[in-house]
Amino acid sequence: MTAVRAARPEDAAELARVSRAAIEESAAEHYTPAQRAVWARRRTEEAHARYVEVTVVLVAEVDGAVAGFASVAVEPVDGLVPGEVDQLFVAPWAGGRGVARALLAGVEDVARAAGLPALVTHASWRAAPVFARYGYRQVAVETVPVDGEELTRARMVKDLAG
Repeated sequence: MTAVRAARPEDAAELARVSRAAIEESAAEHYTPAQRAVWARRRTEEAHARYVEVTVVLVAEVDGAVAGFASVAVEPVDGLVPGEVDQLFVAPWAGGRGVARALLAGVEDVARAAGLPALVTHASWRAAPVFARYGYRQVAVETVPVDGEELTRARMVKDLAG
């Protein structure tokens, strides 16, 4: 069973580990080794500690182990807009266990409680089908430079009204 809770500052190292594993393993068929390397390098313990500090980060656990996490901004911060789902990472071992579904449901609960009308994300090609399954629609393809590499992704939105 998947349990979802609020992230704590002491989760930062485990969140960094889960995100790097998801990038290196789960996204392998969608991005080149060089693209994954520059993306994964940004997933530091310090960066995750900052996410926990300034956004709502939800952690999913399966049998007491961190299986994934997601974050959503409820106010403008660090370049994020309100309703921006900045992260959704599931540990490779936890795929297909309802972890993403539980996290995205939690994100929606947080957004609705904050009175946000919509959610937006910049989904990797690995994550885009997951977001689509839960009602997000692709509105653009984006290409972003990351440390000398270019990564493409899908800008996706979900209306929370109605």
